[in-house]
Amino acid sequence: MRIDPSSKLSMAMLIAAIACISSLAHSADTATAAQSQDLEDSNWQLVRMVVLGGYEFIPTEPAKYVLNFRSDSRLTGSSDCNDLGGYWIQEGSALRFEPLSSTRKLCAPGSLHNNLYLYLRGTEAFKIVDGNMILSTTTDGVELEFESR
Repeated sequence: MRIDPSSKLSMAMLIAAIACISSLAHSADTATAAQSQDLEDSNWQLVRMVVLGGYEFIPTEPAKYVLNFRSDSRLTGSSDCNDLGGYWIQEGSALRFEPLSSTRKLCAPGSLHNNLYLYLRGTEAFKIVDGNMILSTTTDGVELEFESR
């Protein structure tokens, strides 16, 4: 039996293409799994907030800025001297808080409460990167990064 050298090359290219496609499909499945992580019964504290203009704020006391994703879609938490509450709605990587409420105490100067509360209300999606949850908002360029507690 004689094999045409060009068919060997074609077969090798076909095998390489199948391996490449399989690898890409696995990568996409892994990314999708990370994106659709269930947030129920998880607790997070703020480690970084990027606001309009690219300004970055890092809380001196991250434990004062907490989100707790409870069962039955209940959200509890704190934002410096204020308490947060409401409901969270997750559909894959889409995430929103409706309604989100806060107590109205006047926090000390330098508090991140006002910005955090404003941007949490505009949350539209999340992703998990290196174990941290990053919230994106309806305001371009704004990111809220939380670490697990």
